[in-house]
Amino acid sequence: MAIIKWDPFREIEKIFSEDFLPTLVPTFTISSTPVDIYETDKELVVEVGLPGFKPEDVKVVVEDDKLVIEGKKEEKKEVKEENYYRKEIKKGSFRKVVHLPYVVNTEKAKAKLEEGILKITFPKEEKEGKEIKIE
Repeated sequence: MAIIKWDPFREIEKIFSEDFLPTLVPTFTISSTPVDIYETDKELVVEVGLPGFKPEDVKVVVEDDKLVIEGKKEEKKEVKEENYYRKEIKKGSFRKVVHLPYVVNTEKAKAKLEEGILKITFPKEEKEGKEIKIE
């Protein structure tokens, strides 16, 4: 298990990127959507629950140590608004920012959306030691 240093400024940045910004922009957050981030011997894996989304409706971008997931889910007008008793399934645009534990190599990253789970994998880089000559 990796030890991650807690940074209060990073927590403040998370609040602004996930909670306050969407109230200014006409999108919804999916902050209640579960996100799992874990590491294997060979890769860093991020899994995001996106039930009902198609791959062509979702965009994934990596910015330094942030993973930005955006998408749009069209609302079906089969039922009139006034006929709902309860309406919790989100429709429209969304933006989710996930902070990664470290900066990743995006060159060989892969993403797959299957059975409502978006799985993004980032291979770990083989780090070789480099000799430093002493002058």
